[in-house]
Amino acid sequence: MAMGIDWLNTMMVSVSMAVDCMTVGATDGLEEPNMKKSKSLLIAFFFGFFQFLMPTTGYFIFYLIYHNGLNQDIRNNLESIIPWIAFSLLLLLGIKNIVEWALEFRKAKKAEKDGEEHEQVKKTLSFGGIIVQSIATSIDALCIGFVYSPVQYEIPQAMLVFGIIGVTTCLLSFLTITFGKLLGDKLEKWAGLIAGIVFIAIGTKILLEGLLG
Repeated sequence: MAMGIDWLNTMMVSVSMAVDCMTVGATDGLEEPNMKKSKSLLIAFFFGFFQFLMPTTGYFIFYLIYHNGLNQDIRNNLESIIPWIAFSLLLLLGIKNIVEWALEFRKAKKAEKDGEEHEQVKKTLSFGGIIVQSIATSIDALCIGFVYSPVQYEIPQAMLVFGIIGVTTCLLSFLTITFGKLLGDKLEKWAGLIAGIVFIAIGTKILLEGLLG
């Protein structure tokens, strides 16, 4: 039997689901302080879109399991694998950022030692990078689709909830990207290192949440 939507719980879930995207968005702004507003909106849109897409996908996976009598172990296996996928993606992004920052920092130090002027390389986030970040920060939301399962929520109700999660993520991510841009000029020297640490921290958080249930 379908349940009614708990609006307070939905808003709390939406904000909590948006936190990882907000944090990554802030680091994007930090690394690219001169980012155009249109690009900030694009990043926020994709963060929100994937936060809608992932639970929707999870919901229909469960829908197929529930209505076709498939083995429930499929769901359990997915729930155990998803955190590892998210962790792996974010770990790779984190290592990449830290390595790039370390190489740039080394060049700057060498230039300083040789009495030469070193121009900081302006890092820009590519479209592919936006997609990878969007997937990495939202893939664990597949499990939200299992929580709002067809056992309790009909399709229109579930889609409304997932839509609210997506819109909330989009709006809050845009705010934190803008905030990151404001700090970018002051922390530009350390932006790559900060971004790398943030990626690894978020990946570890998602993995621990998955392992601890």
